[in-house]
Amino acid sequence: MYFMIQFRFLLFGIYFLFLTSRCSSQNIYNSHSTVISNQTFQIWSGESLSELDPKHKESMDVSWTTMQKRRDLIEQFLKEKSYVAPKGTVVYPFSGIDLLNLFTFFPKSERYIMFGLEDPGFPFDWDSKKDSEKKVILHGISSLAEHLAGRNYFTYRKMKEETKRPALSGAYPVFVAFARRLGKTILDSKKEIITGEKESYFGFTLTLYDPATKQTQTLTYFKIFLTGKEGVPGDGLYEYFHGLGNKSIFTKSAEYLFHGERRQLFRNLLLKDTIQIVQDDSGFPLRLFPDTEWDKTLYGRYEKSWNLSGAVEPEYQDEMKKLNEQLNNEPLPFPFGYGVLGSKVKSQSLVLVLKKKKN
Repeated sequence: MYFMIQFRFLLFGIYFLFLTSRCSSQNIYNSHSTVISNQTFQIWSGESLSELDPKHKESMDVSWTTMQKRRDLIEQFLKEKSYVAPKGTVVYPFSGIDLLNLFTFFPKSERYIMFGLEDPGFPFDWDSKKDSEKKVILHGISSLAEHLAGRNYFTYRKMKEETKRPALSGAYPVFVAFARRLGKTILDSKKEIITGEKESYFGFTLTLYDPATKQTQTLTYFKIFLTGKEGVPGDGLYEYFHGLGNKSIFTKSAEYLFHGERRQLFRNLLLKDTIQIVQDDSGFPLRLFPDTEWDKTLYGRYEKSWNLSGAVEPEYQDEMKKLNEQLNNEPLPFPFGYGVLGSKVKSQSLVLVLKKKKN
C-alpha cells in the first residue's frame, strides 16, 4: 500500500512537470480554442527579439530595468518594515494594467481580481495579424511599459489611447506581457462575464504559474464603470464581490473615486469581509476605519491630497494629517501614487496599511 501511494505521487509529479514544461515551450490552448504560442508571449514581453520591430525588445528592457529596480527597492523597504501580505484573494479597484505594484505588495496571493475602464480584449491569433497591426500591438505594449516606468502609475488617458486601438484588442496582450516580465508562465486564459439584471461586465482570467514560488495563481480583469448605482442585489456585481469571502484590497492612484458618498453602495460592498487594505490617500477615506476596529500603519508622509482635473474632489482628511504628525516618518524611498505630482519628487508619497482587528 505504501509503495502504491508513493508511486502515485511520483506519477503526479511527472505529469505536473510535463504540463508546466509543455506550457513553457509549446502552445497555450485557452478555454476558447484560440492557440497562442509561448513564443508570441515572449515577443509581446520583449523577452524575444521581434524581427518586425527590433526596437520593441530594447524599449521593454529599458523600461523593465527601471521598474525592476523600483520593485527591488519596495520589496527591501517592506521587508525592513516586517510587512506581511495575506495569501488569499486580493482585489485592485481602478487598477488599469498595474500588475507590477499589485504583485510587489501581494506576491503570493492565490487569486487576483482587478477592474478598470480599459476594454479587456481577448486572446487572438497573432499570426493572422498584418505586419502593420503587429507593430501597433508592440508599440502599445512598450509605450505603456515606458509610461509606468516614468511615474509608477497609469493615467486613464494614456491607457485609453493605446488599448482602444483595434489592433491591440484591448488590454489582454499588455497584461500577458507584464505577467511574463514578472516571471510568470501563462498556463491558460479564458473569457469571463458577470451578468446582472440590466448590465453585463466582461473580462478574462489568466492562470499563471510562478516558478520562483512554485505556485499557481489566477489573475482576473474586468471592465467596470461605476456610476454610483452599483452594489445592489441583482446587478451581478453584488453577487460576484459578495461571494468572494475574506479578501484584501490594494488600490492607488484611484482619483479619489471612493471619497464622498456617490459610490458608497459599491464601496461598502467591497469593504465587507475585507481584512487588509494597502493604499495611498486616493483610495478609501480614513474616516471609514475607526480605531476600535482597524490597526493603521502609515509609511512615508502625508501633506495634502490633490485636486485632479476631472476627478472627484478629495475629502479633507484630518485623521490622516494627525497620523502623519504623530508618526513623523521619513519620506518613502520610492514614488507611490500622486505624491510625485507638482514637484515631481517622492517626498509626499505614502503607503497606508489598514488591518482589521481580530475580535
